[in-house]
Amino acid sequence: ASSWVNLNGLWEFQPGTATDAPPFGQRLNATILVPFPAESCLSGVWQNHPYLWYRKVFYTPFPTPGTHTILRFGAVDWQTTIWINGKPVGNHTGGYDGFEFDVTDYLIIDSDNELLVRVFDPSDFGAQVFGKQRVSAITDAGGDTYTPASGIWQTVWLENTPATYIQSVRIKGNLTVFTLSVQSNVANMPYTVTVSDNQRVVAQGNGLTGVSNVIVVIPQPHLWTPDDPFLYNITFVLGSGDTVYSYGGLRTFALGKDDKGVTRPMLNGQFIFLAGWLDQSYWPDGIYTAPSDEALAFDVKAVKTFGMNMIRLHQKVNSERWYWYTDSLGIIVFQDMVQHYGDPHGNPPSRDLFLTDFKAMMDGRYNHPSIVQWTAFNEGDMVGHFNATEVVEWAQAYDPSRLVDTDSGGPANDLHVGDVNDIHDYPDPQDPKPNDHQYAMIGEFGGIGAFIDGHEWWPKQCSTYLHVQTPEDEADTYIRMANTILSRKKDISASVYTQITDVERECDGFYNYDRTNKFTDDQVKAIAAANQALIHN
Repeated sequence: ASSWVNLNGLWEFQPGTATDAPPFGQRLNATILVPFPAESCLSGVWQNHPYLWYRKVFYTPFPTPGTHTILRFGAVDWQTTIWINGKPVGNHTGGYDGFEFDVTDYLIIDSDNELLVRVFDPSDFGAQVFGKQRVSAITDAGGDTYTPASGIWQTVWLENTPATYIQSVRIKGNLTVFTLSVQSNVANMPYTVTVSDNQRVVAQGNGLTGVSNVIVVIPQPHLWTPDDPFLYNITFVLGSGDTVYSYGGLRTFALGKDDKGVTRPMLNGQFIFLAGWLDQSYWPDGIYTAPSDEALAFDVKAVKTFGMNMIRLHQKVNSERWYWYTDSLGIIVFQDMVQHYGDPHGNPPSRDLFLTDFKAMMDGRYNHPSIVQWTAFNEGDMVGHFNATEVVEWAQAYDPSRLVDTDSGGPANDLHVGDVNDIHDYPDPQDPKPNDHQYAMIGEFGGIGAFIDGHEWWPKQCSTYLHVQTPEDEADTYIRMANTILSRKKDISASVYTQITDVERECDGFYNYDRTNKFTDDQVKAIAAANQALIHN
């Protein structure tokens, strides 16, 4: 769309109850800074409530005749109901995917308009997926469970579009071809697509929305790799004039055999060892939401600072902006499906909610070339409530362009379905074996922690898998573990260290929770050299 309005900023706010009537036309009793979750200090609320009311009054100028106004939410945790000017607009269930409503007919033109949002988020008391969130962590943080993140936690905005507009695009690249499709609010509309290499147009195509894919062959293709994360610009134009500017990368990620006959993950037909870390994507001041774009980018850039090439994004789906950084910086992403982490209150997970959210995650992040693998389950968090084979076969069929890890470090890994034999070992890495249809991966190891005075979430309350006295000890121990994995590289194709940062009371990061570095420059260089040896030797 050519015009849009960012609705982030101060909104009216108040906690609610299960039986509240919508407070139409009433000033709420507090304010909140959107898009920070209610429990975060940056929100200004710093409280947990299962029922939340948000109110925003905004002005709508007279639009161009025949246009539409679309209200978009990046993500809201968990169940959202929307009213505009006292009229119900719609609702959405799911805490990690974006959603939109066409609000054209609800607006009063050349006037103030009232947007009222009700959110219900039971956190770990519900049947939905919630990742590492625990209400109890607010007053008694666990070793690996953290403060909840309720309500609006990604950007909210309005877009003005033509009457016929693009709702979504799908982009898949391989070694020579982009396969593209467009959905619009009116089906069977003609569109054109143009692919450029930042200097010139290299390919064009035409299609009809919602009907079939457009296949665009790229001459002299420039492939996407961690060392050279080349992205093509892709422009979609509807006959109505609505235009979407996007991008894509040409790459494949599939199983293959190396010259020894060992099953390996092949990026563009070549085996490259994937050395990364576990990323919970929590921030001390914003919880689920980075305090700034610079802070969001910092965590991604840090991967290469330490000589790695991969992130396992753990129990969370990040904003689209985060994946722009992984795409453009060349960081491989293993994307976890968010889990219903245990049954802390005797509420088992809902199969329907899990599968709906899994599909929404795959749809919402499909276009990012950096994501090469989906992780269906983690350890024993919830897999016992599901037929893991059925879920994995569904995921493989729904997105055959990526690999699927059945159950990272969990009991369903023993079924040997899916594409990865993935074990967890703390603190020292062990030696998982590949088989004919799975590569071997250490999905978690390490957990080495030096506790740094003045940088702890709760002073003197840190815990970890392997406590060491100094950052030098942490660096030396990590390098020893990396060298152990290197000695077993004939079997192992990927490893994930726990973790990038300390998170609340779990203090096993390379960075403190405040993102200060635990190590000296020389120690960083030594860690990076060990990781580069793992990748390239």
